[in-house]
Amino acid sequence: MTKEKSNNNFSNDYLDKNINKRILILSNTSRYIFQYRLFLLSKLRTYFKEIYILAPSDKTSSILKDYGIFQDWNLSKSQNYSLINLIESIIQLLIYIKKIRPNIVHSHTLKSNLLVSIINFFFGINTIISFAGMGRLSNSRGFKKFLFRFILKTIYFLSIYQLDNFYIKRNYLRVKFIFQNPLDLKFFVSCIGNSYIKDLFNLIPGSGVPERYLKVEKISSLEKSNQIDFIYCARLENSKGIKTFINLSKYYPDSKFFIYGDLEGFTDDYLKKEEISYYKRKNKNLLFMDYVKDPLLKHNNDNSILVIPSNYGEGLPRAILEALSLEIPIVASKKACVGLFNKNYLFIATENNLNSYLEEIEKILVMKKNQNLKEFSKIGKDLVKKEYTESINVEKTLRIYQMF
Repeated sequence: MTKEKSNNNFSNDYLDKNINKRILILSNTSRYIFQYRLFLLSKLRTYFKEIYILAPSDKTSSILKDYGIFQDWNLSKSQNYSLINLIESIIQLLIYIKKIRPNIVHSHTLKSNLLVSIINFFFGINTIISFAGMGRLSNSRGFKKFLFRFILKTIYFLSIYQLDNFYIKRNYLRVKFIFQNPLDLKFFVSCIGNSYIKDLFNLIPGSGVPERYLKVEKISSLEKSNQIDFIYCARLENSKGIKTFINLSKYYPDSKFFIYGDLEGFTDDYLKKEEISYYKRKNKNLLFMDYVKDPLLKHNNDNSILVIPSNYGEGLPRAILEALSLEIPIVASKKACVGLFNKNYLFIATENNLNSYLEEIEKILVMKKNQNLKEFSKIGKDLVKKEYTESINVEKTLRIYQMF
């Protein structure tokens, strides 16, 4: 294996001592790893001989096999509340970890984090817990809210303790937590209370935007200025604001509304097939494009607007970083800004209603007409170059690996 001599995040001494470490990456979907952790995998493959990937199989899994030893994980998203599936998943994880004996486990997404924290409590393995947002449970109330906070507290305490010769001992050295935004970090700390140990927590804003987005030249659109490409890039869920986006299409009949996201989902919150068919018939300017890789690169023109009407517990919507990189103006909900972005970089709908989004869209159209939108968009692109590239975020992640 060739060791990098330049831009090396690890010291040569660390490489010499740790190159034979076994790294396990896992998530509740293969697509998550494919979309957001491929660059990290490519770097880990350079530094370590044995990379293992555990996730439910989908059409992206074959690509992951090029980056490590892939194992299908029976963690079905369609059975989120199935106790049987949960037991099967944790037994499979237990057997797999016992078999490969990884030196570092890096887990992503809530359910994976919970199961890993349980298993590694018994094995005492070095663990990195990454939270890719708090999800829809962050908006829950009553018993669901209590259960959600209990799960987060369980993840924390099982991660800082381990079973050692039938004794439970505290070990702060074997775990690190990664959060994508300061709001999630603050919420997590509020759940665990006085047990907060600052050195365990790291703020790394998302996966970062790939460098290719910063190298693309903007194309001047041949369309009339009143014909806008409105873009939605997310799961087709109510909590993600899909119906708000659909309703916006009624106000701009001369424009096209592109919806990029899987047409089939496994949650009750997802648009049903019948609903999609209905909206297609009723709104001729609505275009359901299904899942497409890098959809914003197809709209790299001066007549595009990205809309993120999400009320979901986002980590950091990478579409925001991608649009900023391409100088595509963004209208986003306050929640989608995750405490990291303000009105210096995008247009924020301060109220969770249609009028608030229409007001922000009109601001963009006025700026476009007055020809000062380009100057505004350049500020956002400069921000991404400085703080939010994929290479910057992967370097921060690798530094955490070096702590073990």
